[in-house]
Amino acid sequence: MGIVEQRGEHYGDPRPNHERIAAMWSAYLGHPVTAHDVAMCMILVKASRAKAGRNPDNYTDIAGYAEIARGLA
Repeated sequence: MGIVEQRGEHYGDPRPNHERIAAMWSAYLGHPVTAHDVAMCMILVKASRAKAGRNPDNYTDIAGYAEIARGLA
């Protein structure tokens, strides 16, 4: 079972979640944000956290967001 499937057991299909986040970010920022943008930005968040510390979960999350981004492209 892949990362996205494992996370899906708790959070469901990532597409509607990322689309919902994109709509909220778009409203807040005042310009369009896509679900793909959300996944890519979350990779950047996790990369920043990885730089700050050594939690191996950051790398797992990066891989998961990359898989989601590929599916949203």
